[in-house]
Amino acid sequence: MEILDIPEVEKQYPDEWLWFEVYETDELNRPIKGKLLAHSPSRAALDEFMNKRVGVYHHTYRIYTGPKPKKGMAVVL
Repeated sequence: MEILDIPEVEKQYPDEWLWFEVYETDELNRPIKGKLLAHSPSRAALDEFMNKRVGVYHHTYRIYTGPKPKKGMAVVL
């Protein structure tokens, strides 16, 4: 698999959970380059996939590309 620009990949999968293996971060340690390992609109499906691969990858990153919570709201994952 090729190394991808993470912010660009996030735009390709709206309203989905994405899981990356991270190869490069910016000066604020935000992931910018990596390999897309999995994606799904279902967090449970992505969690199930991730749990089968615990310890396989060194530095990973999971993000939801859907709407962000409004200011002042809390989210429980």
